Amino acid sequence: MANIALIISVVVAVLAVALGGAYFAGMLDPLVAPIVKYMFVAKARAQQKALEAQGKKEGEDFVKEQLAGNQQASEIANQGLQGLKNL
Repeated sequence: MANIALIISVVVAVLAVALGGAYFAGMLDPLVAPIVKYMFVAKARAQQKALEAQGKKEGEDFVKEQLAGNQQASEIANQGLQGLKNL
């Protein structure tokens, strides 16, 4: 039983090191960028709903492109994850 736990922990550690190395080398950027962009778009939608709940109307009090989440999502779309490092 101890051998199985040791093998599993070694495999998990090797996978963690491999994924960490791939992330820091930038090899996971194509996989991470759409996820991060989706998160910022969701943040912008939440901000939009909050402003609408306060009674503000789009076009009069705020513009969708000015929401922080949309600005961050467009930076990710234009610059990749390099735009995320500047936040």
